[in-house]
Amino acid sequence: MKTNVNVHSTVATPQRPYKRHVKNLIIHRPMQREFSFMLIALFMVASAAVAWVIHQTIRDAAFGGALTFGKINPAEILYDVSYSIIVRVTLILILTLIIIGAYGVVFLHRVAGPVYRFRQTLLKVNRGEIPNDIKLREGDFFHDMAHEINVILRRQRVEKEKISDFKARIADFQKNAPTEDLRQKAEEMKVAVDSFSKI
Repeated sequence: MKTNVNVHSTVATPQRPYKRHVKNLIIHRPMQREFSFMLIALFMVASAAVAWVIHQTIRDAAFGGALTFGKINPAEILYDVSYSIIVRVTLILILTLIIIGAYGVVFLHRVAGPVYRFRQTLLKVNRGEIPNDIKLREGDFFHDMAHEINVILRRQRVEKEKISDFKARIADFQKNAPTEDLRQKAEEMKVAVDSFSKI
């Protein structure tokens, strides 16, 4: 007698190494705070300007500003009021978008500039060079990260000097070694030290 057993195989789905949580949304407080506050302030100013334009347009139409009830009928007044509101509100929103765009370019330059410098520095390090310290402008973000990278670069410069000094000592020992066996061992040490400097 045959029995069929259904075996359900569970395929393990790979877990993401990093999941976005609410507490991880704010990762660089000064940058995110400044950008958020500036956008909120711009939208508040734009909203106030829109409300003022709507109020003034209706007030002028109702109390004899640019539009008067005596010369035209109420339907034309409503048309003129709505047209004026649309034009003025659109101009305010376009101006707000231009300001936000200009602010965004300036703000992101303060972010993109340091990121570009970090990338150029890391590319040089990957090529085996030890570049100069990273210097950021006063208004740029990530000064703390630049400081940490500069500490690593200074440590690498010191290590490179030590390796060069060690290689010079090995070469000096190799020249003055009394036996061929010691010269061979010195050559092996030199190859090992060269392999460290290429990492």
